[in-house]
Amino acid sequence: MNSLGCVCASAAVALALLPAAARSATFDNVDGALTLIAQRGPDYPGSSDYGQSLRPGFFLRWGRLSVSSGGGWAALRRDAEVRGLGLDLVRSEQLRLSLGLRVDSGRDEDSSAALAGMGDVKRTVRVRLGATWSFAPDWQVGAAWTVDAFNRGGGNLLETKLEHDWKLSPRLNLTTGATLNAGGPRYMQTYFGVDPEQAARTGYPTYEPGSGLRDAQVYATLRAELGEDWVGLFGLGFSRLLDGAADSPLTRRRNAYTVTTGVGWRF
Repeated sequence: MNSLGCVCASAAVALALLPAAARSATFDNVDGALTLIAQRGPDYPGSSDYGQSLRPGFFLRWGRLSVSSGGGWAALRRDAEVRGLGLDLVRSEQLRLSLGLRVDSGRDEDSSAALAGMGDVKRTVRVRLGATWSFAPDWQVGAAWTVDAFNRGGGNLLETKLEHDWKLSPRLNLTTGATLNAGGPRYMQTYFGVDPEQAARTGYPTYEPGSGLRDAQVYATLRAELGEDWVGLFGLGFSRLLDGAADSPLTRRRNAYTVTTGVGWRF
């Protein structure tokens, strides 16, 4: 038996030897979900071309720890989701502070003809510090700051949002919200700037956007309970690039929409 098999077998034996009350306490604080999302949206922020994607997702939470690839919307308890690995530093009915680590896939120049010659944005890991405040019934405001932990060009990004939940029926919940996001100079240059080498390869003029607002978005998401363990999702979003992002030579269209549908199984 290999080392992984030994670890799994040991864990199974240890769990079996736990008293029933201890096993119940261990798993009472665990919930998770498996999801499948289909989405239509721009190839990259500012693109005039749209494409479709189909992405599986998952979510697992144990107490203050969570790991997610975007499936938290289907979980039993609906908190502000932390993508990647998350840790709740403070959690109460009104306030939640969290720390997270997630993989940032960067950007592939082959994903759009408009990016040819721009080079790939390297994959990296981002550190996230976030806060959510429920200041009134069904209302919450949140902010998150993320930074490229490996200094691969991701820079700093600030995300803010205002959200409201509407209970339409025992099985239908509508969430509406707005976001406003801003990037530091390194982030904005990586995703919206054009340096002299890129200009020589692509024919775009050189461009240095500097730090500033990236975009604003409004959205509405309908969540339907399809059964005890199943949930469905339908969402619409509209966004507009702002300031330096809007003026970038890479930006072909400032306004964009997204359509999202999904189904999830929770446990």
